[in-house]
Amino acid sequence: MLTSLFLTLGLMHLIGLASPGPDFALILRTSLHRPTALGAALGISLAIMVHATLSLTGISMLIANNPMLFMVIKCGGALYLGWLGWGALMAARQQTSTVMQSAANELRGWGKGVRAGIATNLLNPKALVFFIGMLAAMVSPEVDGVARSLLVAELFIISVCWFGMLAWSLSTSRAQQLLQRVQRPLNLVTGVLFATVSLSILASMGAELIA
Repeated sequence: MLTSLFLTLGLMHLIGLASPGPDFALILRTSLHRPTALGAALGISLAIMVHATLSLTGISMLIANNPMLFMVIKCGGALYLGWLGWGALMAARQQTSTVMQSAANELRGWGKGVRAGIATNLLNPKALVFFIGMLAAMVSPEVDGVARSLLVAELFIISVCWFGMLAWSLSTSRAQQLLQRVQRPLNLVTGVLFATVSLSILASMGAELIA
């Protein structure tokens, strides 16, 4: 049973990681500087580990069931993702050479990449809801603490491998030559993606307040 659980959760998590979203957009934005991109990959994976731990211990469910606290988290996440989107959209308006220099200076450094990765994933309330839904549906109360810890480790390792591979691939010289040619539309796409997620969170908050 545990083998099936690990395989199923691992596959579901990998499918979720492969879906375009704020995490993927952040790796694209930081790919001009490999250490930053790898730092972002680690930061995202650490945030995923936190989400998984909170979900498996029931803390995420308590947060989701506290309307005021969940509203604060959603508001903070929406504002942060909106800020990232605004930065990307402003960069898309600049000349290509200026865009590259701005992108290189904006999030340059391994530590900045880690912090940006943690914030982007941890402040995304959709990630919180995703892990609550996936883990609550799949992990029964009979699963003991050791198995739960191993599940958290599995999700972390899969995340590090996926985003690390993505960051490394996008920061190769060949990928950089391509990305440099499409830097402005790339910033536009990532900016729209961040802004769309931010607006969707704010729209859901507005609908909840009206209801």
